[in-house]
Amino acid sequence: MANLFPAGSPWDPYQYANTVIAELRKKLGLASAVFRGFDKTPSSKGSTIKIPKPQSFTAQDMPISTADDLKPGTEDLVVDQHKGVLIGMTDKELTFSREEVINMHISPAAYAIADAIDQSLAAKIKHVPWYHQAESTAAVKDITQVGKVLNDNNVPDGMRFLALNNERVAGYQELAVFHQANTSADGDQTQRTGELGEKFGFRIFNNRNIPDYTAGALSPGTQAQLNAAASKGDTQIVVKDSGGVLTGTAKEGDTLVIAGHTQRYAVTADASAGSNLITLNIYPGLAQDYAENANITFRQVSKALNLAAHRDAIALGMAPLDTTAARLGLAVMVTVTDPVTGLAIRLTYWYDGKESKLYARVDALWGVKILDANKAARLES
Repeated sequence: MANLFPAGSPWDPYQYANTVIAELRKKLGLASAVFRGFDKTPSSKGSTIKIPKPQSFTAQDMPISTADDLKPGTEDLVVDQHKGVLIGMTDKELTFSREEVINMHISPAAYAIADAIDQSLAAKIKHVPWYHQAESTAAVKDITQVGKVLNDNNVPDGMRFLALNNERVAGYQELAVFHQANTSADGDQTQRTGELGEKFGFRIFNNRNIPDYTAGALSPGTQAQLNAAASKGDTQIVVKDSGGVLTGTAKEGDTLVIAGHTQRYAVTADASAGSNLITLNIYPGLAQDYAENANITFRQVSKALNLAAHRDAIALGMAPLDTTAARLGLAVMVTVTDPVTGLAIRLTYWYDGKESKLYARVDALWGVKILDANKAARLES
């Protein structure tokens, strides 16, 4: 089995695996903009990997007596997404040229995996608590004001991106600041390709997986409050109504602020109120200790959640999949990792003589995680 497709043959698995990686790289959406990490250890779905965490420094008075070591920390990340594409090729299709196989099978398979990665990243936008509500009609103010939210949170300049849904992209394409050559250096490019380019400190691009968020409907009779004191770092709180009548629901993506600190929090799981109480999972963990009866203000407004963020706000982590079956002679199986992007895929071949089909499967293992919720903001539209 190991010699079924020797190197250099039209079906050389390494060539096709590298082709998948190259196609993935071209089709990346949000994954092209977020922080990417890679663990070299073969893993399986549900494993926890460690990815490097961007290092930060603090300027010191001169002369400096203690040097900062170049030892970036690591971040634990669960690789809980394992998806793939299975292709069955008949004897006739096995006679196709390499270009035909790439166009008919490899490229579409790579797109499907890239889209799945993008969907998992886009789903994390609901866990971003900061926001700016866009104008009803696309306006430059949308971008400058969501940029202000990041500036107010001391998010570094550079490596910022703005991922927009179809409706916002179409609206901005119609603005002179984007498409007219006399007002935009990228105007000609926008007219030719539809790409919005770089504006106001953001790399702006279309993302078709931007989620439409349906808000919950939580109804405090008087005032929502913490039911009990909560400690710094807690990711779960219990909320009550001060008047004893709390009804309704909270949805993943609702946000809130607790009196005593400006930090916003996002609800990370749906919940329903009962007996004047509701237990909420939140992100990030509490910024400080809060006292019992601290007032809570909720934001529950259904919107599309476009994303403005710094690269280090969200991480995509990948790990290679196991190839034991290849060592046992049960299949042709290779894994390839792109040293530039950190993308990793596995390509497996096996032949079913009964069906007279060659099966090719492309699969990938990854996980996503918010590294710093304060380095991102929703542009709600």
